[in-house]
Amino acid sequence: MRTILKLTATLYDDLVQRLREPHDFAAERVAFLKCRPALSATSLLLLAGGVHQVEDGDYVDDPSAGATIGRSGFRKALQTAYTEVVSMVHVHLHEHRGRPGFSRTDIRENALFVPDFWNVQPSLPHGAVVFSFDSAVGQCWIPGSPTPARMEVAIVGSPMRCTWKVAHD
Repeated sequence: MRTILKLTATLYDDLVQRLREPHDFAAERVAFLKCRPALSATSLLLLAGGVHQVEDGDYVDDPSAGATIGRSGFRKALQTAYTEVVSMVHVHLHEHRGRPGFSRTDIRENALFVPDFWNVQPSLPHGAVVFSFDSAVGQCWIPGSPTPARMEVAIVGSPMRCTWKVAHD
């Protein structure tokens, strides 16, 4: 089954602009896309409808990672998933062109915290994506599946953008 994250060009542009804003000590910013899942016979779509921003005070000063979210930041994201009944996709940006990749830290931490969203929305898929300026890499944890699925990313709207068929690292 194909797993596809879809977001509008406007949402994507706003997201990238926010992810590029400097932070006092974090080397990069992170956020969560709030998504509604849609299932067909051949595909699982995660339709992004908004962004849950990680507030400046919810970052932890940890030089071992580009960005570290503290407990309060995760609590707020979990509360958003619970209250709004949405799938959450953790996102960050690598500021270059070409295919990005999850770091070893990303892979380890994604596997630890993404399934935590099942504590508040156990029947919904949740995931993680790293964007570059012209590509993306994504993983999606689907309830009942032991490993994350590959996730494609499609940006829809004007101006026309590429659909990135990507595999998880």
